[in-house]
Amino acid sequence: MAVDPRAASGFAGTADAYELGRPSYPADALEEIARLVPLGTGSAVLDLAAGTGKLTRLLVPLVGRVVAVDPSESMLAKLRDQVPGVDARLGTAERIPLRGGEVEAVFVAEAFHWFRVEEATPEIARVLAPGGVLVVMSNRGSWSRDDLPWLDEFRDLVEPHRIASGEFPAGGDGWKELLAASGRFSELSSSSYDYVHEVAPEAFVAQVASWSWIANLADEARRALLERVHELVAAQTRVTLRYVTEVHWARRL
Repeated sequence: MAVDPRAASGFAGTADAYELGRPSYPADALEEIARLVPLGTGSAVLDLAAGTGKLTRLLVPLVGRVVAVDPSESMLAKLRDQVPGVDARLGTAERIPLRGGEVEAVFVAEAFHWFRVEEATPEIARVLAPGGVLVVMSNRGSWSRDDLPWLDEFRDLVEPHRIASGEFPAGGDGWKELLAASGRFSELSSSSYDYVHEVAPEAFVAQVASWSWIANLADEARRALLERVHELVAAQTRVTLRYVTEVHWARRL
């Protein structure tokens, strides 16, 4: 399977950190999408690039069947632990291991920026039933110095590594233009939701460790950076991370 090498190496050994540190998603966002699509106990959906199943576990109570696909076996192993019995399969957005028209919705959370959109778009359309819906979700940090007094120093510490890692294959909003240009989906609809992720300092350090541009650092540099992050947050009993969860959806034409 062809996966961006930064993603392949960055996520290969971070499943535990990803599960511990990464935020979930607001339940009301999923409930609204389920009403709009609509989805119910007879519906089958795909969680594409599912990671450790942060979104998968929220979808399971809403629909009849969830298939989780990810290119990392270590991520899928963690997902199977967290969501026992789920149908979890190796695969990528550009080569989805499902039959044509098998699901009524494809959900992608915190992963669309890694896709080769011009290849992934027809593949997503292929596995969707006629009139099925693509749902793209992302948590955008809305962190503040009021919650995180060390925020400026933290950004100075990690931002150079993010910049040095280079742009994502579908970073920014370019994916929206490519999706529209494909002619396979309706115009995007969008909504947003406030979401608060409150964690222990150790879980925040784990979140940082799970970021690909940190995970891909040389061992010594990564350990030193994470130690410094731990020093910054150690004085806080809980770390309050505020997000705006963006949800975009489009129907297969």
